[in-house]
Amino acid sequence: MELVRTQNVVKRQGAQFSLGPVDLALRSGEVLGIVGSPGTGKTTLLKLIWGFLRPDQGMVSVFHSQPHLNQMFVRRQTGYLSESPSFDVCMTARHHLQFMSQYYEGWNEARVASLLSLFDIDPGKRIQDLSHSDRIKLALISATGHNPFLLLLDNPMARLDNSARNEVSEFLKSLASDCGIGIVVSAQNFSDLFQLADSTLILNGGKTQ
Repeated sequence: MELVRTQNVVKRQGAQFSLGPVDLALRSGEVLGIVGSPGTGKTTLLKLIWGFLRPDQGMVSVFHSQPHLNQMFVRRQTGYLSESPSFDVCMTARHHLQFMSQYYEGWNEARVASLLSLFDIDPGKRIQDLSHSDRIKLALISATGHNPFLLLLDNPMARLDNSARNEVSEFLKSLASDCGIGIVVSAQNFSDLFQLADSTLILNGGKTQ
């Protein structure tokens, strides 16, 4: 099933930067990598797919719907991980996930518990006491606790240690292959997506290569 398609998409950010035109397609169970240095438009493209931004030109389709016009419909079926996830660091991991569960009707407590165990995160531990890698893992649990069909991940591998990078990569591959989830994941380096992405879109100065 096709989850995402963009056709001739352009987004202008002020007078200095323009993303596009960008054409891409993503089906269930596929992993699309978006690679580029900082400021090349990776986050802008993810936000267009998420519906946070609207295109200045062209078409974005997510679940055969325009995401900026149908944000709630898209977000109920999508998980999003920003490049710098925000937390109330005084919360425990458990309380953070309970807070997130309020926003998703399909929140799966059993799945969340199994992911906490998989990533070896103590649910009673305060977020301020978690490592950076464990915070990213917690953010991934938050993004997948409602059993989404689509995941949008903005540079999740940045600053992970090698063990966590491998762990997260294996987890994402299993979501795609075993659960049929479509994933769009950005990175600054090809090495961060090694053996993860089925296809790769390269951005340079907002243009595809």
